[in-house]
Amino acid sequence: MTHPAAFPLVATRHPAAPWLRPPLRSLEVVDGFLTTLTGFGFTDAKAVDTYRAFSSFLLGALLLESAARGAETSPVGVPFDEGDAMVPNADGRVELSPTLARFEPLLSQDRSQEEFEVSLETLLDRLELSVSQ
Repeated sequence: MTHPAAFPLVATRHPAAPWLRPPLRSLEVVDGFLTTLTGFGFTDAKAVDTYRAFSSFLLGALLLESAARGAETSPVGVPFDEGDAMVPNADGRVELSPTLARFEPLLSQDRSQEEFEVSLETLLDRLELSVSQ
């Protein structure tokens, strides 16, 4: 990681579609991720669960690596100056692909507490299995 301070900025800034979780900010990347999962038979709900699990894992790992390399990871106090960049400040200003338009209602739901509990249970089950082997 050449610029460890850059990741916390990306992870805490308003994306083109605020209902998308960081660190995946590219609509094309998220579209491809969800399209691939549903192409392999995932239901919309399972695809969103998988996307959220993956993005949470990735966000946590990247924030830890950034912090270990000296990046400031505390909450941002001053909004980032986007300069002349064309970054929408409100949802709905970007044109969504049919896939993202279909997934927006599911991705917009805040299920962070439930996701944390499920992830913690999964981690504890994995640790228990590891200890028992």
